[in-house]
Amino acid sequence: MIPFSFRQLEYFVAAAEHGSISAAARARHVSQPSVSTAIAQLEDSLGEPLFRRQVSRGLSLTPAGQRLLGKARDVLALAAGLAVDDGAGRGLSGQLSLTCFQDLGPYFVPRLLAGLRQRHPGISVTLFEADLATVHRTLQAGKAELAVTYELGLDARTERRTLAELPPYALLPAAHPLASGADVSLADLAAERLILEDIPQTREYFLSLFWAHGLHPALHQYTQTFEMQRGLVAHGYGVALSCTRPAGDHSYDGVPIACRPLREPVTPQRVVLARSPAMRASPLAQAFMDWVDAAEGGAGVQRG
Repeated sequence: MIPFSFRQLEYFVAAAEHGSISAAARARHVSQPSVSTAIAQLEDSLGEPLFRRQVSRGLSLTPAGQRLLGKARDVLALAAGLAVDDGAGRGLSGQLSLTCFQDLGPYFVPRLLAGLRQRHPGISVTLFEADLATVHRTLQAGKAELAVTYELGLDARTERRTLAELPPYALLPAAHPLASGADVSLADLAAERLILEDIPQTREYFLSLFWAHGLHPALHQYTQTFEMQRGLVAHGYGVALSCTRPAGDHSYDGVPIACRPLREPVTPQRVVLARSPAMRASPLAQAFMDWVDAAEGGAGVQRG
């Protein structure tokens, strides 16, 4: 007899995704003891701990837990596939995990999820927002099935769908002398007070644009968010670079920002929907990727 249940695997995966028992319980709409008991029973059945319990840092997977995570998701995906085959005509249903880069998420994820719900109303999505490096680690480890992220830094084996190609551009105070031109050179920006998001991979990418031309800008201010960066630029605190551009060129408090393309030819950053290579695609993940293939921009997806 199989010594564990699908429910135990489901709660184990949820705890691995969320990093805590309480968050997993909230995501699955069950009590915290239900999740704790299921995981304890699974650990007893397998004869080894799956998580390290750290009071201040939540749960982290042990080596055994890391090995089990991909297998557990494969088993759950197969079970979901059987349920779909058995219930043909009732539509897909279940829980899909999606992680996204925090700067990109607001511009792509709402439209993608709204379109997915119209096509597959039975699919619920657990959403995780993080910096670029964390998104890629989460995807590679199988803690999320899908990611909306920049292609920069993705493992070459990762399956992906292109959502957009975004060229880097300069953000300037509206009254800045450089804003009077049609474009801006990196050399001009390097001589200004540069405001940079202090986010892994994002930070290195924008600095590399200068380094490629032998330039070493003076960093004036680090921020943790894109909107703080934009707000500081709007109020004349410095200049910045970004690839993400909202529909309106204004800060949160309504102050205008001048956005100008770079004079130098720079390769655009590709935005992708990527699938974790740590597991086989579940029917839910495959349905999402198939929908993006079929959307052809209908959900706000810009084709590169």
